[in-house]
Amino acid sequence: MLQTRFDEIRTIFDTLHAVVYVADLEDYRLLYLNRRGAALFGEEWQNKTCYEVLQSGIKDPPCNFCTNAILSGHELNDPPHEWEFLNTVNQRWYQCTDKVIRWTDGRKVRLEIAIDITERKEMERMKEEFLAAVSHEMRTPLTAILGFAEYLLENPSTPEERLSFLTTLHQEGERLNTLIDNFLELQRLQAKKSDYQFVPLPVAELYEKTLGHFTYTAPTHHFVIACPKGLPPVPGDRQGLEQLLENLVSNAVKYSPKGGIITLGAHREGSEIILWVRDRGIGIPPGEEDRIFERFYRVDRSNRREIAGTGLGLALVKEIAAAHEGRVWLERPPGGGSTFFVALPLSRRDSQSKVPPGPETPPTPEGQKAVFNPDESR
Repeated sequence: MLQTRFDEIRTIFDTLHAVVYVADLEDYRLLYLNRRGAALFGEEWQNKTCYEVLQSGIKDPPCNFCTNAILSGHELNDPPHEWEFLNTVNQRWYQCTDKVIRWTDGRKVRLEIAIDITERKEMERMKEEFLAAVSHEMRTPLTAILGFAEYLLENPSTPEERLSFLTTLHQEGERLNTLIDNFLELQRLQAKKSDYQFVPLPVAELYEKTLGHFTYTAPTHHFVIACPKGLPPVPGDRQGLEQLLENLVSNAVKYSPKGGIITLGAHREGSEIILWVRDRGIGIPPGEEDRIFERFYRVDRSNRREIAGTGLGLALVKEIAAAHEGRVWLERPPGGGSTFFVALPLSRRDSQSKVPPGPETPPTPEGQKAVFNPDESR
């Protein structure tokens, strides 16, 4: 009867999306490990200690965070001990519930149920980063807004001065708005609450729509669209990809402060459409290629830190691409500047829609296709 009851409980534990194990309170030997635990930490757990199987590099003595010492003084009817820890094998966070129970042979043992809370921890880390950014990145535009507003309220000024001050107020307000919008979008994507609607989108149309935002805000830049004929549409969320491209173009404009050519190109490689944005600006130093896509990271060089930014734009580009099952990377073209690439699949894994096979297209040289230059007087 007791074995039947144990088999029933084991069946329940094997269906849980959590690590469940039982260990001896004195010698730490594993007496039971559920199916998920065995899949994560190895099938050969019998006759081994819990710290040998579930931790890394720990042989003797056992883990310094082990709860056996706490549970040894517990009775069967005492409440469970709850705690969190970072596993040393898979580097994931777990919320643990430890309880003294009676084993089949009558001895008291430790039952632990460990639930993976890594995503929750990541969200908490993001919130902490945001709070740090509030005190740093937001302080500059807020100081400017408050300072100019106070001056306008307390001092007489000419119409020209008021226009100059209001322009600065608007620019700093836009900077704050961009920071908040980018962070909220990052939170939404990280929490997997995206409501993206995927439809076939012509790349050239996306580029023209994106560059429309920079008609008057980047008067010293010359934009080139380099899309070959016959390029198939890319499955994507229109708002998401427009936001991705706007961040890439905005980044190219900021980091080429003296103006110049910015090229938006695309080509097909197998089952992917490769989008790219190239500028001839100050470029990214070697070794920074991966870090620039981190949240709140900005290249710490004197001629770059002077350029206004939030450190969220490229992180958002990476997250939007990931939501489209795509990837991003940076290359430094000959002659200086930067080229940011976004590879997007022509067929999504969770969709039945397929794009007919077509010829692969090599990258188009700059200037070969249509030039987007809204202001002919430049």
